[in-house]
Amino acid sequence: MRVDDRLATALQDLDNVSGGARVGQWRQLIDILAQNPRDFPGELVARGLVNAHALGQKLTAQERLASVRALSGRIRSAPLVQLLAGDAPDIASAAIGGADLSDDEWSDLVPELPVRARGFLRNRQNIGVKTQRALVNWAGADFRIEGSIATDAAPAKADESQMGEIGAIVRRIEQWRKDRESGDSPRLPLGDEISGEDIVPPKEISFETDDNGTIVWVEGISRGSLVGVDIAQAAYDDGPGPDAYGAAAFRQRMPLENARMRLRGSPLVDGDWRVNAAPFFDPMTGRFRGYRGLFRRPLLSEMPENGMANPELRRLQGESMQQVVHELRTPLGAIAGFAEIIEQQLFGPVSADYRQMAGAILADAQRLLAGFEDLSVAARLDAGNFEVEAGITECRWLANRLAERLHGISDENRVDLNLAIADPVRPFAIDRLLAERIFSRLLSAVMMGCSPGESLNGRFKTEPGISTVNMFQLELPTKLRLCTDSQLFGTDPVNGEFEAQADMASPLLGLGFSLRLVRNLARKTGGDLRFQKESLLLTIPAIQDGDVDYRDTGGD
Repeated sequence: MRVDDRLATALQDLDNVSGGARVGQWRQLIDILAQNPRDFPGELVARGLVNAHALGQKLTAQERLASVRALSGRIRSAPLVQLLAGDAPDIASAAIGGADLSDDEWSDLVPELPVRARGFLRNRQNIGVKTQRALVNWAGADFRIEGSIATDAAPAKADESQMGEIGAIVRRIEQWRKDRESGDSPRLPLGDEISGEDIVPPKEISFETDDNGTIVWVEGISRGSLVGVDIAQAAYDDGPGPDAYGAAAFRQRMPLENARMRLRGSPLVDGDWRVNAAPFFDPMTGRFRGYRGLFRRPLLSEMPENGMANPELRRLQGESMQQVVHELRTPLGAIAGFAEIIEQQLFGPVSADYRQMAGAILADAQRLLAGFEDLSVAARLDAGNFEVEAGITECRWLANRLAERLHGISDENRVDLNLAIADPVRPFAIDRLLAERIFSRLLSAVMMGCSPGESLNGRFKTEPGISTVNMFQLELPTKLRLCTDSQLFGTDPVNGEFEAQADMASPLLGLGFSLRLVRNLARKTGGDLRFQKESLLLTIPAIQDGDVDYRDTGGD
C-alpha cells in the first residue's frame, strides 16, 4: 500500500526553515495542500493551513502572489481557497481565479468568503448554477457592507479577523469531508428547488430531426437548447454543425457512427459531441423522414492529441508529472541538506575523504534538483499553467550572469564560452528569472556536446522591425553540426553517424528535451528556437524603443 506522506514531511521541514528558504517551503506547502484536498487526515490539513498562514506572514505580498499564480488551475482545496481569499486583494484574486472547484464546493464556500473575495468570484466566467444563485442571495448584503466599510479600521482588528478565519477553517475541515462522503452537504436557502437539468450538464441527449436535418425533438435537455439546430450542414469556422463526414453521411442517408458535432449556445450543451444516428423512413411510402439518434460527450481518448490538444487530458498529465516531481524532490532535498552539513563540518570535524564524497553527492543532488525543476516547468507548459511575468532584462547583465553561472560547467568540460554583444542591443522584454532560465538551459545543454578544448560561440543582436526581437546565434559544436533538426530536438531515433556520439556527456534529461524546453519557453514569450546552418537561432521579444540607432558591430 502506498502512503502519501508529503504533507507530513513538509510540515517537519518547517521546523528548521529560516531566511530565504521560507519562500520555497511556503510554496511547497500550499502546492501540496492545493492538489490533495482530501488525501490527507483532516488534522494534518488543519495543521498545514495554520502553518501556511503563519509562514506566509513572514513573506512579502509579492512573494506570496508569485507562488499563488504558479498554482493557477491546480488549486482543488476549498479550505485553502478560503485561507488565501483572506489575504491581500491581488493574492485573493489570483486564488479565486486559479481555483478549480466543483459547483457544489463553490456554493458551499460562498458564505465563508470575505466580501471582496465574493466580488472576485462573481467575475469568473465558468461558475455553475448553484454558485450563481448563492452569489445572488449574498449580493444585497455584500453591496451594503462594501458601501459602509470603514477605511480607518485598526490593524489589530484585521489580524484578529484573519485568525478567526483560520480557526473556522480548522473547525470545518472534518465536517466538510464528512458532508462530501455522505452526500448530505448543507444547502443554501436558494428558494425554489433546482432541477437536475439545470445543475448537471447532460452527457447524452436523444434527438430526432426532420427530413431537412433540423432537430425537432430532444430528450435529456430543454427543448430550447437544441430544437432548430441543423445536423445537415458542416460546421464553418467556430459555428455549430457536424464535421464533413457527418454532413456527407446525411446527404447519402447513411448512418452516422461517432461523427463529430459542435454545439453552441447554452453552457449545458456548448462544446464538442459525438453523434450516433440512423435515418428512418415512412413505412407506407418509403419516403425519408429524418434521423433519430444520440449525442454524447467524447471520451478523453477520442480527443485529438495533435494540433488542438484536449485541455483536460493535458491538465491531468501535467498534474501527474507535478506529483512525481514533488515525491522525488522531497527526499532528494533532505539528501542534499545532509551532504552540505557534512561538507561544511557543521556538526563537527570530518575527514577530507568524507568531505570530498559529500561534496560529490551535493553536486549530483543539485544537478538532479535542476532536472526536476525542468520537468516541473515542462509539465506546467504542457498543461497551460505557466505564466510569463512582465519585466525587462539588460543584455549585458544577462551575458555576465551566464558567464558566472556556467563557469563550473565550462571548466569541467574544458570548453571556452564566448558571448559577443552587438552594439547597441535592446533589453529583452521578459523578466530576469525567465531570461536566465532560457539561456542557461540552452548553453549548458549544448556545452555538453563540445569536445575538450573546443570553443562555444554565441552572439546577441537586435533585429529591428514591426515587432523588434533580440536574436541569439549559437554556433553548434563539431559533434552536433551534422545532426538534422529532428535529431537535435529529439523527434527522430538516434542512428547512423549520430549514434556514435551517444556516449558523449549529455544533459540530465537529454539534449532533445532541453532544446524542446527552451523552444517552448521562447514561444511562450512570443519568440522561437530553430536550427539553421550549423547554428541555433534563439529569438526573444525586445522592448519596443525606436529612439536608438542600431549598428551590427560585435562587442564583448
